[in-house]
Amino acid sequence: MSSRRHGGAVARLEVHGAPDERAPDEHAPDEQNAQPGEEGRTGSDEGRAARGALWFATNGIVVKGAQTLVLLTLAATLAPSALGLVALGTLVVNVSAILGNLGTSGALVYWRGDVRAAARTAVTIGLVSASAMTLLLWFTAPALATALRAEDGGAAVIRGLVVTLPALAVAAVTQELLRRELRFLRRIVPEATGAVVGAVVAIVLATQGLGVMSLVAGQVVQGVLTLLLAWVVHPPVLPGWDSASARGLLSYGAPFAGANLLEVLQLNVDYLLVARVLGAVALGQYSLGFRIAYMPYVLLVLVVTGAAFPYLCRRRGESVGHAAEVVLTVLTALLAPLCVLSVLAPEQLMLLGTKWADAVSVLAAMALFSWVLGLTQAIQVALNASGLPGVAMRLRLMHLAGLSLALLVVVRSGVVAVAWTQTVVTTATAVVAVLVATRLVAGFDPVRWLRSLWPVALASGVAVLALLVVDAVGDGLGLAEVSVVRTVLLGLAVLTTYAATLWVTRSTQVRAAWSVVRDAS
Repeated sequence: MSSRRHGGAVARLEVHGAPDERAPDEHAPDEQNAQPGEEGRTGSDEGRAARGALWFATNGIVVKGAQTLVLLTLAATLAPSALGLVALGTLVVNVSAILGNLGTSGALVYWRGDVRAAARTAVTIGLVSASAMTLLLWFTAPALATALRAEDGGAAVIRGLVVTLPALAVAAVTQELLRRELRFLRRIVPEATGAVVGAVVAIVLATQGLGVMSLVAGQVVQGVLTLLLAWVVHPPVLPGWDSASARGLLSYGAPFAGANLLEVLQLNVDYLLVARVLGAVALGQYSLGFRIAYMPYVLLVLVVTGAAFPYLCRRRGESVGHAAEVVLTVLTALLAPLCVLSVLAPEQLMLLGTKWADAVSVLAAMALFSWVLGLTQAIQVALNASGLPGVAMRLRLMHLAGLSLALLVVVRSGVVAVAWTQTVVTTATAVVAVLVATRLVAGFDPVRWLRSLWPVALASGVAVLALLVVDAVGDGLGLAEVSVVRTVLLGLAVLTTYAATLWVTRSTQVRAAWSVVRDAS
């Protein structure tokens, strides 16, 4: 990636063939061989990546919006302890989903050889490993529930959530093939449709009094429908086996999956400790505050970096670093107003009820969490795209180790102390990630990137002033401190003043990113 690494040698992982000696098939991710889908037949890679970001944004809004509706419905209808049970069940299935395909589906985006043989091999690996995980978790669910202090219904939640793991593993192969080909529209249809239908099922059952099992039913419907629709938008990939492909997939996929697994553990080690030390009620409070603080990361960071990954895979030399700077700038600009709202108006979370008072303090402590986590994620995507998933995995491991040690010290002090620890450790990891990028990513200049953020800083300051003014006006008008009207007014004040200021100032990189999106539309 960088001419500064190892005396100028540029090392790239070779997966089933030299990086620049790709098989001449229509799936190879380069300018000569790529055959984009219907949404990408014309235009530059930048334009196609921008279209991908827009489609991923649509997908993120639909999928995560549906999940948020389910979460808010459960939060409004269930006790905090029940929401803690949901958090534990989700943790188990997220870890299992990563182990279910060992990173082989993600490796297909970077693949440098015969992608058809590799995809069939990935399906076989996914089916075998996901089925094994399902059986293991099915029989160990009671023990897991006891260990996590979730004896009251925990085993049933775990068993219900893991039954679709094989279907998700197979669907992931098709989805990653479509992402490799920059066919983002087809890529999002199965996931978005499955999420909406699953959310409708979960919400209807929750309002009928089914409790946490409504979420389980919705997840099962979503998993099965995602697989079926994946086969509609792309011919089914049948199981097969090629030993050379398996070795290549696992050599790239193992550290790739390892980094993803470490991320899940890093994002959930607090859940485990809070559940074990403080109990289900405290976990429910922490879980809600954390999920709201984490939502911008899911809706924005994963959207932008998901579209950027195949684009960065096509870059060479210093253009990787320049593209990474643009991604970091765009992420900062998108996340800043949401950080302002979390810092200055977290009490609006109590619209869900006064029972969530502790969650307000958690949200305030984690106001910057999505941003600092997003910086690390964007840099890790650049490392993965350059054939260095091992470096990304080591960053994840460092984050997990530091966070685990810190949480062991503070967890008995309560959920607010846990939230502050998450923010501080994640910020330190982001600083290290920037230093790593400076050394390993050719063309990446952190000073130039920071200087480009002055319009974002100015717009954020204006948004803070606007929020304080509207808050004071609300007091003068006698509006309740926590109300729908006040929440809407505060949100509009921050978003409109921030967007207007940013539009007027328009830094060079933000303007360049906007031109790419404009030309792609």
